[in-house]
Amino acid sequence: MKIDSCKLPRIMVLMTCIWCCVQAHPVFACRYNVREVGFVDLGIERYRLYGYVDKNTPAEITSSFEQISYAALLESNIEVEIIDVNQQKDHPAIKYLDSLQLVAKPRAALATGQIQTFPSAVLVSPDGQTLAVPLTKPGSAARDFEQALRSAIDDILSSPKRNEILQQVAKAYGVVLLIESADGEQNKKAKEAARGAIKQVAGQMEYLPKPIAHPPVLIEVSQASLSQENVLLWSLGLDKDKLDQPHAAVLYGRGRWIGPIFKGEQITQDNLTAVLFVIGEDCECGFDHRWLQGTMLPARWDENLLSVAAESLGFDPESPMIKTEISWIVGRGSSSYPDVPLGYQELVVESQPEGSDGAGHPQAAIEDAAHPGLQPAQEKSGPATTGVPAKQHPSWGVALVASLAALIIAIGLFIVFRARKNL
Repeated sequence: MKIDSCKLPRIMVLMTCIWCCVQAHPVFACRYNVREVGFVDLGIERYRLYGYVDKNTPAEITSSFEQISYAALLESNIEVEIIDVNQQKDHPAIKYLDSLQLVAKPRAALATGQIQTFPSAVLVSPDGQTLAVPLTKPGSAARDFEQALRSAIDDILSSPKRNEILQQVAKAYGVVLLIESADGEQNKKAKEAARGAIKQVAGQMEYLPKPIAHPPVLIEVSQASLSQENVLLWSLGLDKDKLDQPHAAVLYGRGRWIGPIFKGEQITQDNLTAVLFVIGEDCECGFDHRWLQGTMLPARWDENLLSVAAESLGFDPESPMIKTEISWIVGRGSSSYPDVPLGYQELVVESQPEGSDGAGHPQAAIEDAAHPGLQPAQEKSGPATTGVPAKQHPSWGVALVASLAALIIAIGLFIVFRARKNL
């Protein structure tokens, strides 16, 4: 059929409209899932190691303190700062000396030089928890101090279970960490729940927005190994001397902790599954974007781990371009982010009713508004809650694209109608 030249512009407009409609979705789609975003370290939440010296600390000790700490922590998510308590009396980190339990009134003692246990150190987590780091006794030689410092930093950065966690999250969907108590029966129930959640997620992985090669894995911390995991437990807000029931946490990406700590009867298949499914979601699935960067465990992320992760992901998480893109995605989660702690909304997790869809997601309802930080599960009455973020309403950008697409289609149909009428 011969096309009239006067109708050619209308046909071109129609084709352009159709092309815009086809292209609208890919332009606004996210090419990352939550797991992938979790491998990118944006430096938003860092641990801090504060080292304290005073006027009586030998210069060689102060120099060694700074040089050894900086070099040892270079591949970690911990930043170090050395503070002279006599010259920097107003430094914000002076308050953390209280955690060393040196004297009742540290500021007064600093002014009079009464503290005789320098150098000392405190590890501070992103949410403000403190951990005293033992270094040396007063009067120790420089060589003894260097050995004690290297040993202390090694303990901060690694432990058997943390190393295992990092090896697994670098290549697998994620990790369910189960910390056992002295109650064997409770441990058994918790282990069954964890295995059930892992099996449920593994059975649904083919339906994920993006493929993940390996399913979640279970890592257990036995009672016998608790003494080797002080830093791991501390970073999760736990005390090994107060574990009267089993605890469970979900980790993913760069050793990030997502959701609350479940304990005792809260450790159910539904609760764990609800958190696990978040990891496989598309980063534009409607969750609060601040959830895409859960708090990392204090650890060393070396070249070997980076290589394994990059092979699993299909991209380099250390790439500046990737970091820029992820930073933009995460930054949209809150107008004040990253200057405020991560927030989450607690969900009451209910058992999945019969006849639900095959996605495998438990039904959930919002119970409380946003709480500051990813805190351990708290004692409260009612059903067990999870830290699964509530889905948000579609962003204005998505709504705008939908409206524009509808308008374009309407215009296109109008042009076609007029063109047919004029034939």
